[in-house]
Amino acid sequence: MFIINPIKVVNATGELKILYQKIEKTLSFVPPHFELFATIDRESLKDFIEYNLYFSKHPKIDAKILPFLRLCIAQKECRKYCVDFNTKLLMKNGVNKQILSNICLNIDKLSFDIKQKLLFSKVIYAIYNTDNFSKEDLQELYDADFSDKDFYELLSYATNFMAKSKMIEVYIK
Repeated sequence: MFIINPIKVVNATGELKILYQKIEKTLSFVPPHFELFATIDRESLKDFIEYNLYFSKHPKIDAKILPFLRLCIAQKECRKYCVDFNTKLLMKNGVNKQILSNICLNIDKLSFDIKQKLLFSKVIYAIYNTDNFSKEDLQELYDADFSDKDFYELLSYATNFMAKSKMIEVYIK
C-alpha cells in the first residue's frame, strides 16, 4: 500500500505499542496512515491525535463534522486514499452514500444544526475562495456565536488535513 513499510500494530513495541493501543481504544482500529505517520514521525502523530482529542471536547465545534470536512476537502483535492477512508468511516456510521458522493454540495443535508453547517461552509469557502472571504463572512459566524478562535481552529484543522492528505498520497504505491 505504501512505498515504505510502516510498523504494523502487531510489530509495535514499547511506546509505539502504547500509542497504537490508545488509537485502538478511541477508533477501534489503527488506520494504515497512522502506522505510516508513526513510522516516519511518531511525535507528529501524537500531536495529531491530541489535536483531534481537543476537538472531541470543543465547546462550540461539533467534532462529528470533522470526517465530513475531511471528505469534502479530499474530494476537492482528489485525494483518493482519504476519500475512500472517510467515505467508509462515515458509511460505517450509517451515513447515506448518496450524500457522501459529493459532500461539498450536500452540506445542507447533513444532520447538524444550522450553526455547524455555517461554520463548515465558511471554512470550505475560505479555503477555496480566499480572495472573496471577507469581514461579512466573519460577521455571519459571529452572529452564529462563533469566535475568531473557533473559526481559526477549524480552518487550521482543515488546512492541516490538506497537508497530511498530500503526504499520504506521496507515500502511496
